[in-house]
Amino acid sequence: MSENIRYPEELAESCIQGRVIVTFVVEKDGSISGAKVVKSVHPLLDEEALRIVNAMPKWIPGKQNGVTYRVKYYLPVNFRLQ
Repeated sequence: MSENIRYPEELAESCIQGRVIVTFVVEKDGSISGAKVVKSVHPLLDEEALRIVNAMPKWIPGKQNGVTYRVKYYLPVNFRLQ
């Protein structure tokens, strides 16, 4: 994930950093749906975090007692400048 993040240039110049928290659901087939920002830092960072989450490959869906379920996740996406 960190290899695919593109830090917005105008925010890098302003030294804006932070952690965007995104929530999404991993469906029974492993696809991701309903991605939205729960904790925002800046609209451009939020947009980038959503782009990264929606571009992720399929996940392994949740299972309990051999039954596949939809699972809700919260994923922190850190934006830090070097």
